[in-house]
Amino acid sequence: MAESTPLPPASTFVVRFWQEWSATEGPRWRGRIEHVQSGESATFLNLDEMLDFVRRFGAMADDGGRPAELPP
Repeated sequence: MAESTPLPPASTFVVRFWQEWSATEGPRWRGRIEHVQSGESATFLNLDEMLDFVRRFGAMADDGGRPAELPP
């Protein structure tokens, strides 16, 4: 009988977005993300940076941004 692959432990993230304005760049969005279980956090300027942080914890497959599929 084949063993099923165990699910990775749950990961919880808190994400905060805000808009900043500068005279040279105009308005832009920034963000901060925190992995609740580890307490690690990072700031980001775009979605790719945020998703890179999430992938570090195995919460998403590194397959071009699509979420990992759950087993049946």
